[in-house]
Order: sequence, then structure tokens, then C-alpha cells
Amino acid sequence: MRGERKVRVATLVALTAGGMVCVGPGVAFAGGQDGGASANGGAALADAVQQNTAQAHRQNNNCADGNGLLRGATELMGGRTQTRCVTGDASFNRRTLTEGRGANANGGSATVGTVNQQNVAQKGRQNNSCGSPNDTPITLMGASTENHCVGLDGSTNEDSVTRSGGANANGGSGGAFLDQQDTAQEGRQNNNCADIDTAFVRLTGAETDGRCVDQDSSVNRHMATTGKGATANGGSASAAGLVQQNTAQEGRQNNNCADPIAGVVLTGSQAEGHCLNRDGSVNENGVIKGGGATANGGSSLDDDLLQQNTAQEGRQNNNCANPNNAGINGSGGSARGHCANHDGSLNRDTVVKGGGAEANGGSGGSFTPQQNTAQEGRQNNNCANPNGSELDLIGASAEADCTNHDGSLNQGTLVKGGGAEANGGSAVGGLSQQNTAQEGRQNNNCANPNSTTLALTGASSTNRCATDDRSANVDSADIGGGAEANGGSGLLDLTQQNTAQEGRQNNSCGNPNGLSITASGSRNSSQCEAVDESTNVGTVTR
Repeated sequence: MRGERKVRVATLVALTAGGMVCVGPGVAFAGGQDGGASANGGAALADAVQQNTAQAHRQNNNCADGNGLLRGATELMGGRTQTRCVTGDASFNRRTLTEGRGANANGGSATVGTVNQQNVAQKGRQNNSCGSPNDTPITLMGASTENHCVGLDGSTNEDSVTRSGGANANGGSGGAFLDQQDTAQEGRQNNNCADIDTAFVRLTGAETDGRCVDQDSSVNRHMATTGKGATANGGSASAAGLVQQNTAQEGRQNNNCADPIAGVVLTGSQAEGHCLNRDGSVNENGVIKGGGATANGGSSLDDDLLQQNTAQEGRQNNNCANPNNAGINGSGGSARGHCANHDGSLNRDTVVKGGGAEANGGSGGSFTPQQNTAQEGRQNNNCANPNGSELDLIGASAEADCTNHDGSLNQGTLVKGGGAEANGGSAVGGLSQQNTAQEGRQNNNCANPNSTTLALTGASSTNRCATDDRSANVDSADIGGGAEANGGSGLLDLTQQNTAQEGRQNNSCGNPNGLSITASGSRNSSQCEAVDESTNVGTVTR
């Protein structure tokens, strides 16, 4: 396995809370100001294996993130391991002021060695970074492992003001190979969960299950929230390849879940990822101003670049089940990904202003498979889009279910967005790229493999991408900044898809780019659905 000899193994965590004073169970009466949370990675002459996590606001949970080969190797035979990381808020907050400088996570660097790193910055009411092992092999035989990462918000908040400096995750640099995940999340509920980086997972007659859930049943009246947005900046590799995921999410619920950079072998086994946002909150007479979401890709000067850059701004953001440079081999097993947004919230006389979503691709010195996705809207789902990966299934099945369901009630609301923009990167060698920009009430970018090999023998691969709008909107206005997708350039072969969508429901689904598929006695299917049964009275859309 690459990077078995390690010189530096470090886990650095910075946590800060908003300075509230609680009298009695869950009752807050005072405001406060904090200096923010900053986690800065160190530097190594040789290899660097590192996790840098910064979390700022009311509830912070950094849980069950194994780091490094020697400290985090997992081997189970006929056993069971279970992890549950839960943040639950039932507090009552009235006339509170919370000010902070946000959360910043800065990756370290290796002068001549490899960098295997996760940099996570989260700023919000509930922050959960959970079950995301880094450079850790996992071997299960007749065993099971479960990771459940849950945020439950049942708080009541009245006459409150929150101002913060946003969330920034900056990748480090490597002299040799660079494997990295940079995640920045700003919102009410942030969940970074079950994202395996540089790991090898081997399952025989076993089961692994990751469940990442944000559930909001809070009551919010006369609220003002101002944030500086979320920015994820990828690092660079000077002398070797770069494998990287840069994710920036700004919204009420942000879920970055089950996006592996790993090798997975399934033999008569089952691997599942469940990524769910469920909003049943009540929001009245509130103002939310965000700084937008920006994901900037890094560069590889003289070798391959495999990268996913995702920026999402909206009420519900789900970035889920998108393997990058992953090898998935299944024999008699199954792999399933369930990615869903369910909105049943009540919103009355609220104003939401966003800075837009922007995803910018990096540049590669050689072969460059890359996906750049920018989404701005009420519900954003980026799901089941493998990049530079290999899926080899024999008598096995792979399923992905990507769903947006909106049953919310919105009365007298104003939503003003900054638009969605996806800009492709460039390559000295061949370039295989997908650039997708979506702006609308419901955005679904699903089942679009890029530069991926799919081999099926007596097997099945099934993807379902659905948007279902049953919301009620009365005397409401939506003002958008448009959608723009700009392609990159390659000196050699160029295989590229550039998609821009603006509308109430946007579905980019089942569009393979540079896909190599071999099937024998097998089935490969993608189902793309958009159903609109919403009620709209006195609404304005521009």
C-alpha cells in the first residue's frame, strides 16, 4: 500500500463554542464572542499523514476519525464494531448575540514525500465530523462495522443574531503524491461523514454501514444570521500525481458523505452509505445573508490529476457517494448509496441572500479526469458521479438512489442568489472533464461517470435520480444570478461535457463521459425523474 512508511502522523483538532451561559437544562440567556477556531497542519520532510479539523459554534463533535496506518488499522473476524456520534440540541435561546471569526483548517505539506490529509472546517449551530478514516486499512471477515453520525436540532431561537467569519479549508502541498480531502461547511447543520481517504477496505462475508443524518425540527423567529461563506481550496503536487476532493457547502443543512478515495473489495458482502437531510423546522421573520460557496481545484505540475470540486449553496446540500480514483471490486456482494433531501419546513416572511456557488477546476501536467459542479437552489444533490474510478462486479450489484423531495410551505419569502458557475481546468496532456452549473429550486446532478471503467459479469448497476416538488409557495420571490458552465482546454485529447441549467427543476442525469463499459449477462440502467406538483400563488421568479 502506498505510503506504508510514515515519518509524521498527526491529528490536530481545534474546537470553539459561542460563549453561551446555560442556566438549567438547555436554557441560554447570555451572548458571547469568540476568536474562531483554527487548525493548522504541520510540515514534514518525508511523508505527512494528517487530519486538521476546525469547528466553531454551538455544538462541535469530532468523532471516530482514525488517522494513520499504525494507529488506526482495523481487522475484525466474526466481530462487530459500532460508532455513534450524535449532537442533540433542545435548548431555548432568546435575545442572544453570537459573534465569531469562523473556522479555518489549513493543511500541512511534505517536502519530498507523500501527503495523505483531511482538512475540515465547519461553522454552524451543529458540526459533526465523524467516521472518516485517513490512511487506514480495514479488513472484515464475517464481521460488521457501523458508523452513525447524526445531528438533531430541536432548539427554540427567538430574537437572536449570529455573525461569523465563515468556513475555510485550505489544502496542503506534496513533493510527491498528494491524496487529500478539503471540506468547508457553513450552515445550521454540518455533517462530514464516512468519507474514506487513502484507505483499502476488504470485506469477506461482512457488512459495513455508514449513516449520516441531519434532522432539523427547530423553531426560529426574528433571527438574523450573517456568514462569510464556505471556501475549499485544493492543494498542489509538484512532482507526482494529485487525487483530491474539494467541497464547499453553505446552507441550512450541509451533508458531505460517503465520498471515498479508496480501494474496496467486496466478497459476498454488503457496503451501504445513507446520507440524509431532513428539515421540519419553523422559520419566521428571519434574515440570512451568506457569502456563497467556492471550491477551487489544485494543480499537478507534471503528473496525473484526478479531482472533484463541488460548491453548493442552498437550503439543503448533499454531496454523496461520489468515488474519486476508487477501485471497487465485488463478487456476490452489493454496494448501495442512498442520498436524499427531504424538506417539510415552514418558512414565513423570511429573506435569504446568497453569494452564489462557484467551482473552479485545477490544471494537470498529464492525464486529467475532473468534475467541477456548482449548484445554487433550495435543494442541491450531487450524487453517484464516479471520477477516474474502476468498478468490477461479478454476480454483484451496485445501486444509487439520489432524491430531492420538497414538501415545504413558503409564504412571503424572498430568495436572492448569486448564481452558479462551473469553470473547467486545463491539461498539458489529455483532459476528461464534466463541468455542471445548476440554479433552481431543485438541482440534481446524478449518475454521470467520468473517465471510469465499468465491468459487469452477471451483475447489475442501477441509478435512480428523482426530484419531486410538492411545495406550496405564496407571495414569494426568487431572484437568481443565472447558471454558467465554461469548458477547459487540453493540448492532446479533450473529452468534455459542459452543462448549465436554470429553472425550477434541473436534472443532469445518466450522462457518461469517457466511460468504458463491458457487460456479460448483466444490466446497467439509469432512471431520471422530475415531478412538479407544487402550488405557486402570487410568486415572482427572475
